[in-house]
Amino acid sequence: MSTETVLSDTMQVVTFTITNKSKKKGNYAVPIEQVKEIKIVDAITKIPKSKSYVKGIMNLRGKIIPIIDVNSKIGAPRFANVDNSKQRILVADVNGSLTGLLVDEVNEVMRFSTKELEPAPEGAFENVNYIKGIVNVKDNLIVLLDVSKFLEDSTEAINEAISTVPSESPTEQTSESDESILPEIEEIIKQETQN
Repeated sequence: MSTETVLSDTMQVVTFTITNKSKKKGNYAVPIEQVKEIKIVDAITKIPKSKSYVKGIMNLRGKIIPIIDVNSKIGAPRFANVDNSKQRILVADVNGSLTGLLVDEVNEVMRFSTKELEPAPEGAFENVNYIKGIVNVKDNLIVLLDVSKFLEDSTEAINEAISTVPSESPTEQTSESDESILPEIEEIIKQETQN
């Protein structure tokens, strides 16, 4: 079997946790190729009258991007005492458009066989359109989100949020490249490749 075949039969994902009202943690993942970078939660500007899952907007090196709360979007009421120091923003790139996904904690980068991916059980989720499937890794169920569909029906809310930003808003410019990766994910990727 060639290396190419092996690589096409596997999927690499970034896993993360969200904690619901009952303190239960849910394990989720998004394909790594859709994650441009992982950011520590910084200043998020709230948008009046926006949908509850639109947390606001933030400045990402001169680009204004909307921030979507994954908990709220999938219908899992947030646990009030979540550890904010562990929260991260996954900057997702879907069709050239950047959106920040607010999650409670980023866990790891992992690879699994696409053959292990099973469809979501009927009635298990409020909206299965967002779910690509479920994989069982070391007795841990991980829900793989379909980021494109997850953001698709949010387009109107996202556009509303961005349209409220004045066009002459101040921007922060840094010498950092748009392709940068947060050091913590770089370390996770190094560990993954060494195993």
